[in-house]
Amino acid sequence: MFGFGRGRRRRALLETPLPDDRRARMHEVAPLTKRLPAALRARHEGIVQVLLAEKRFEGAGGLEVTEDMRLAIAGQAALLQLRAGADYYPGLHSIVVYPEAFVVAHERPDDDGLVHLDEDELSGESWGHGAVVLAWDDVHRESKRRDGYNVVLHEFAHQLDDQTGEGDGTPVLPDRDLAARWRTAFQAAFEEHARRLKRRREVLFDEDAAESPAEFFATAVELFFEYPREMKREFGAVYTVMSAWLELDPAGDATLPG
Repeated sequence: MFGFGRGRRRRALLETPLPDDRRARMHEVAPLTKRLPAALRARHEGIVQVLLAEKRFEGAGGLEVTEDMRLAIAGQAALLQLRAGADYYPGLHSIVVYPEAFVVAHERPDDDGLVHLDEDELSGESWGHGAVVLAWDDVHRESKRRDGYNVVLHEFAHQLDDQTGEGDGTPVLPDRDLAARWRTAFQAAFEEHARRLKRRREVLFDEDAAESPAEFFATAVELFFEYPREMKREFGAVYTVMSAWLELDPAGDATLPG
């Protein structure tokens, strides 16, 4: 249960703006945060304060986490929590930051029932049991340029997806109507993306997005912020339900990229 004392502290954090120097640094290391409409900036900064206070940032691989790193990550993660009723990643406790891509071993059973260990080099990973793992060199590079890739948005999208307990490309949604429209829009878009790949047509989503509905959703979150007008043009139904869920319209706001 969310205790009274913690609730009071959280309310105070939500009403506390960032100091001018920290706001300037956040805008420098995460330019997407600077492009928010003026009406949302105070709310965004309050959410950043909550994430900085309530989540544990840990360095790995010899990395010392700096304030710039914390601001870059929290600033972008907060973009996904601007909607009314957001709960600020309740299952997330730790944000682990490596200096560069890290190696993760995954178990893979073969047709004979033998289990093999496959090693993957990753720039980010979301763990359902309370952690997001990020490679700082990718965070730093992808946060400062618009190329359709953003590892922070991608991995924090997985955190939201996992809140339902399934990780199936459908986060917690506010009502049945949006949930029904969401399933229809995303299923059609996922199938269309697969068809485009098969025909070797130019695609907005990358090949990794075709792996599963969960990967498609996380990639959609990246594109929603990085290429909103392109997404609205090519996958309008997906853009519409995401806009309703996030309570944002970057394609219609001249201050955001697109």
